[in-house]
Amino acid sequence: MSAARDKDAALRSFEAAWHARPGDGIAATRAEAMRRFLALGLPSPRDESWRHTNLRALAGRPFADAEPATPMRASWLAGICAAPIAIVNGRPLPAAPARTDDPALSIESLRASIDRDPASLAARLGSIGETESERWALLNRALFVDGLHVRVTGRVAAPLLIVHSAETARDDAAVHSRVIVDVAAGAQATIVEHHLGGDGHATLVNHTTQLHLAPGASAEHYRVFSSDAHTTHFDALEITQAADSRCRQFTIALGGALLRANLSGRLDAAGAEHDSYSLLVGHGARQVDCVNAIVHAASRTTSRQTARALAAGTSRVVFNSRVRVEAGTAGAQSNQSCRGLLLSPTAEIDTRPQLEILADDVKCAHGATTGRLDPNMLFYLLARGIDRAAAQTLLIYAFLDDLLTGMSIPGARHAIEEALIAELPGADLLRAYR
Repeated sequence: MSAARDKDAALRSFEAAWHARPGDGIAATRAEAMRRFLALGLPSPRDESWRHTNLRALAGRPFADAEPATPMRASWLAGICAAPIAIVNGRPLPAAPARTDDPALSIESLRASIDRDPASLAARLGSIGETESERWALLNRALFVDGLHVRVTGRVAAPLLIVHSAETARDDAAVHSRVIVDVAAGAQATIVEHHLGGDGHATLVNHTTQLHLAPGASAEHYRVFSSDAHTTHFDALEITQAADSRCRQFTIALGGALLRANLSGRLDAAGAEHDSYSLLVGHGARQVDCVNAIVHAASRTTSRQTARALAAGTSRVVFNSRVRVEAGTAGAQSNQSCRGLLLSPTAEIDTRPQLEILADDVKCAHGATTGRLDPNMLFYLLARGIDRAAAQTLLIYAFLDDLLTGMSIPGARHAIEEALIAELPGADLLRAYR
């Protein structure tokens, strides 16, 4: 397989990795995805949803698959459950994971799913378009090594923690992995994915999670990013919801050199409800690029998107939110809200809420603000004897922390707050006030 035009080093290395893959039961699906990816090429600032993120430096790097690794890096979220599941360099540990402590939850490696029923898994991978925001998902479909298929058939009492760890001993290692979660009708679960690692080497992580909620299902999903300052991470989260399903999703960006986090949600039947919360923290030279796209494909569906962005140093934070209300979807409701806080004159926050409404009798709203600390609030605290540094620190924390109040897992919220405080100026002071 080769493209008609010359390809840069990254594209050549991805194509070489595909050729080196042993064939499996979904080889035809993988081949089609790679063909489309190579024809499209890497996104560039000319592509609308990548206008603030330049991949020129990445395009010149030759990537090679990360080798299998066995150590499981410790997650600071481990306390929320008794038995975290590890995915190291895209491979589950152990190779055939199983959860027997809860009869409502079953877990199988994707490699085992391919061997057992390749046709069903190929169909389950879903359809991917050819927009610029979906190109890394195409590459993931072609190159994912392994991952997990999680099935929820009832009410799962304890959260499921999946720890994604990149363990590399050289630069330009690439990790491709995937998680599929199916929540059956009326079932309920909390899924937490924690992405970490890097080992100080320039690493590329390309991950996709698919979450499907059947009628009446309920899920709370977290993706927490805390990789080191040498990691480039492309993450795609695809959510489909059936009638009367409920989804609460939290995206927490606290690490990495470049993070691109896509969320694609589709509300397919009446009564489906989706809430997403994005906490995006930039400092140093980090870039965080978050793109949410929600489609209302049925009447009486509801979506709410809330984002808080913080940028310090020379960092850049992007939040691009799109909602499409299809024709004939009367009673659909949508709200988008993004607030940004700049802590440095050299930092940047770009927000773009968008609405595309093709139906009557709907209720949709959006808003975005970016600025510095409110001088009136600062004056209020100063007038009560709090020194300026402490007042500024408390206001920054309060600005971000209100997004975390909806988390249903106290242990997860506490751990995320601790990690958040470590990213903020005046960390010791904040710990004293908590």
